Amino acid sequence: MRSELRRALRGTLAAISLLAYVALFLALEARVTNPTVLLGLAGVGTAALLLATGRSGVRRLFGRAESPASDAAGSEGAAVEGTVGEGDAWLDEAADDTPWTDRADRADRADRAADGSEPDWPLARLEPALDDAWNRWSDAALTVGLAALGVGSLALLIAYPGDDPPLGLLVAGLFGINGSLMTLAFVFRDGTE
Repeated sequence: MRSELRRALRGTLAAISLLAYVALFLALEARVTNPTVLLGLAGVGTAALLLATGRSGVRRLFGRAESPASDAAGSEGAAVEGTVGEGDAWLDEAADDTPWTDRADRADRADRAADGSEPDWPLARLEPALDDAWNRWSDAALTVGLAALGVGSLALLIAYPGDDPPLGLLVAGLFGINGSLMTLAFVFRDGTE
């Protein structure tokens, strides 16, 4: 019971971290200059990431990951990702059942880990940082968060007092609604984690 509650909390915090960093990225792209908003999003994202993954996830996000040799010895996720011939343990399938795209993706990640190269784009480093904490609860929290973003943006667009509402609200609304519909399939997938 406690471990299931802990997994649910870690997964929810991982999704909150992802949503906060994506909102921070969108705020920076929209040139939001209010430092309180930017610092608040960065603080929520970092705190949720720290609680979900620990210090290693924060180090990975900011480009200070451990060496690939020590990371492979220390985490079971790196051992699974580094092997190409095995099946996908998360999906509980054999190597012959694994689609070739998954094997190629896993091989590409193993090559990047061996080279020690990290992506330059900070949002690209968010996926490996959250990989250990991501589970079905994360999918559910991400779906609800994207739906709230979409509905909230469309509600702000409808309630906008001026004559020329910002187009960014419409884009954020459509992004949130479409994103929540796409992630809804992951919430109801079959299989064990």
